[in-house]
Amino acid sequence: MAPRQLGALFGYSLVIWSLGNGILPLLPLIAESLGADVVVVGVYLSLSYAAIALGSFVAGWIADSTSHRRRLMLAVGAAGPPFVIATTWVTNVVELLALTAVVWFLGGMALSLASIVAGLSAGPQQRGAVLGTLALAAPLGSILGGIGVGVIADAVGYASMWTVLGLLWFLCPLVGLAVQDVTTPAAVKPPRAAESGVLGAGFLLFLACALLASVGSFIGGLGRSLVMGDLHFSATDITSTVAISGLVTLPFTVLLGVLSDILGRLRFLALCYLAGLLGLVVYSTATSLTGFYVASALTAFLAYVATGLGSALVVDLVDRPALGRGMAVFSAATWTGGIVGFLVGGYGFAFFGALATFLFGAVLVAGALGLLLPVARIVRRRPARASEAVGPAPEPRKA
Repeated sequence: MAPRQLGALFGYSLVIWSLGNGILPLLPLIAESLGADVVVVGVYLSLSYAAIALGSFVAGWIADSTSHRRRLMLAVGAAGPPFVIATTWVTNVVELLALTAVVWFLGGMALSLASIVAGLSAGPQQRGAVLGTLALAAPLGSILGGIGVGVIADAVGYASMWTVLGLLWFLCPLVGLAVQDVTTPAAVKPPRAAESGVLGAGFLLFLACALLASVGSFIGGLGRSLVMGDLHFSATDITSTVAISGLVTLPFTVLLGVLSDILGRLRFLALCYLAGLLGLVVYSTATSLTGFYVASALTAFLAYVATGLGSALVVDLVDRPALGRGMAVFSAATWTGGIVGFLVGGYGFAFFGALATFLFGAVLVAGALGLLLPVARIVRRRPARASEAVGPAPEPRKA
């Protein structure tokens, strides 16, 4: 892949990740300030992540049916700012939910489109490196958003914060202007259902792994905000945990992506799941800022590093004519973890307490770790595929 193409996709994703990661830890507190209890907060965040999952799925469906993915990326990027700015004037949780759902839907589309274009642009020997580099936008966005959004919120308040963030969102379509469309083979014989990555047992089992790990990750994220809020940490303290998690995982997204091209994806995915499991255990007893920093850093391997490795594995497994749908389904599965994690977490923290709910999340991640074993057996039996050549669309010749 050309460095310019990767840089443009990275910058496009970085804007979305920075704003999303910065806002997310504050959403439970904003909802509570509008009168929501813990259960309502969980339902609110769950529905918001349903919008992200839907956006990811819609993006994949459209991406496989159009040759103008760049135009779609620009349109999605430009549509976000008005809805972010409009959140300034919300007065109740219903209004907050409606606007958050639209913004999260557009964010899900944007991130899914960037991953699809990256997957189509990367050759078979560079997928881990390319998608690992793209995944670097998530922890780097945590650093930028975790530091910046909390400072903005403490300085100008929640209402004015939305206006500032909406203006910053305009950077997304500006960076997207440098993205080039990719070509896909026009005539490819459809694979048999038994050989299709989308329909294969290995792909479906890996989706189950991603879903379980994602549920555990989002239980941790919700619990962190609720417990730190109860302990009267400031907005800057709460969002700084996101910045620390990004800083710790930053070097691993690319490093493990490159190593996975050489040594295989699954062993590094297992290490990410193990780190996330330990992080949830640390969350269950954390009371100090240092404890929350450690737990956030460990669970971030589920959200940031494992996502890039998982995207590369999906590109390995899915037959190229269905790559857009395959990537979108994988992306939607991780966001669906947010739907389930926030819903289960909201009820869990309200009725069973922090200790039991964090440990339940750890059990789910342990289940994901166990499912990687049958996935590995299926991957080893899968025959190697010849890769179709894809890349940026050629420049039109001048007359």
